[in-house]
Amino acid sequence: MHPQFQDYTVQWFKRAHVYTGSIGDFRYRYAQQGEEALKASVYSKICYELADDVEEETFPWTEEGVKALQEWVQGKYEAFCEKK
Repeated sequence: MHPQFQDYTVQWFKRAHVYTGSIGDFRYRYAQQGEEALKASVYSKICYELADDVEEETFPWTEEGVKALQEWVQGKYEAFCEKK
């Protein structure tokens, strides 16, 4: 798992309502959906609001949900790297 994804915990996501990051042209965004869910988005090369290749998934804000989010974003990152 990429080091940027492996330290996520339920508590980690309480740092901000929206969190963005990138690894080169691979960009990701996490947004709180109330107190119960987290919405993960991945896209490339441009800001979230203008990207035309956004893929999104919503996960429960639980230990299991955070684990699933980590696996999902890691899979999207690996697929992105394979396309290069």
